[in-house]
Amino acid sequence: MKKILSLGLLCTTILLSQAQAASTPTVSGVFEKTVHAFAENHAPLGQIPASDLLNQPVAGIDEETGFLKVQTPKGLVLVARAAVTTTMTAAAPRETSCSYIGTLAASGTGSSSGFASNCKAGGR
Repeated sequence: MKKILSLGLLCTTILLSQAQAASTPTVSGVFEKTVHAFAENHAPLGQIPASDLLNQPVAGIDEETGFLKVQTPKGLVLVARAAVTTTMTAAAPRETSCSYIGTLAASGTGSSSGFASNCKAGGR
């Protein structure tokens, strides 16, 4: 009975780690042979080889700069989103009660003819 439970636990652990790995975004492509990188404190690190970034996990997004935090074998680095492609999925747009109708043209009152339901152009 212990062997069956151990085997079941092992299978569950493997499946969970595979599911987690599949959901963790990674760097899937790089546009140049080297990429300009920054340290977590935003200090320039210079150019790093593209091979140091490929297939490495994206740990998040730096709130201050919008750069991607990529975990490399040499440590965490920040890189511009435009320098790499990732397996990250785009976030869904936030919900709003405004309905976009057509071309935006601000009126003298600050409202926009491109929105319905008394929406303000800046509130989109």
